[in-house]
Amino acid sequence: MSRRVVIADAGPLIALARIDSLALLRGLFGNVCITTTVRDEILPEAATFPDTSMLKGTLAEGWIEVVEVPQSAWTPLNAGVDPGEASSIQTACHWRDMGDVVLLVMDDRAGRLEARRCGIDLVGTAAVIGLARAEGLIAAARPLLERLERSGYYLGRSVIAAVLAELGE
Repeated sequence: MSRRVVIADAGPLIALARIDSLALLRGLFGNVCITTTVRDEILPEAATFPDTSMLKGTLAEGWIEVVEVPQSAWTPLNAGVDPGEASSIQTACHWRDMGDVVLLVMDDRAGRLEARRCGIDLVGTAAVIGLARAEGLIAAARPLLERLERSGYYLGRSVIAAVLAELGE
């Protein structure tokens, strides 16, 4: 029997932490997986950034599961795919090939192109916010998307406009 698995890359976790909205992932998907590589990207040993304590606290809650990257010879075709993205895509491909239904949460363009090339279903941070609005977890998407933009996290204006248009905001 297949299971539904959601795997998140570092970018959306950092973005949602910046606007105090990590709980949207839990509300939408229940549990979320991240690879050990992604964990090390969002919680580096030597450095901290403003959202480190929120990310540590969220991991301690237990609904984000840290998983080992499956051993395989897979490597991304695009050199612009960073190690966290590559580990997330590799894990998604492995689990999909084992019969799971996989959704990848990723924003980076190179990573998204690679995931699509591999046939992995994906959504980005803006879509997560849009889904949260559609599911009634938040009253409006626009304020969160605007806060995200003001925080310096890049989402293309066309992506934001598309999500807001779909929601009628």
